[in-house]
Amino acid sequence: MANRADVLVKNMFTGGIQVIRKLVDGISDLEMTLEKGNQEKIYLPGPEVELVIKAPAALDIKESFTKVKSDVDLTISHSRTHSSWTFKIEPNDLPPDSPATVNITIGDDEPE
Repeated sequence: MANRADVLVKNMFTGGIQVIRKLVDGISDLEMTLEKGNQEKIYLPGPEVELVIKAPAALDIKESFTKVKSDVDLTISHSRTHSSWTFKIEPNDLPPDSPATVNITIGDDEPE
């Protein structure tokens, strides 16, 4: 099973987004803010680790744009209450050493 991935997160919202990596015990070992147009590569070391992306404060994500391209199966959930998305690697049939890349674009990716 491919159980790790490099995740490239790109923010296209006008405000900054929070990117949080949560370990199996719920404790976060990485927290950062990405401003509009910025991107960051984040390593997911296993299927027990979650990547949480929080939209800018008070933004209702009901109709927000999210684009995901992935080489590995993911569980993706979103919470309108917390204005966030959660990404997690799913059990899969890929070979263990398969390189896995995930690209996530959050916010309006269309020209203004």
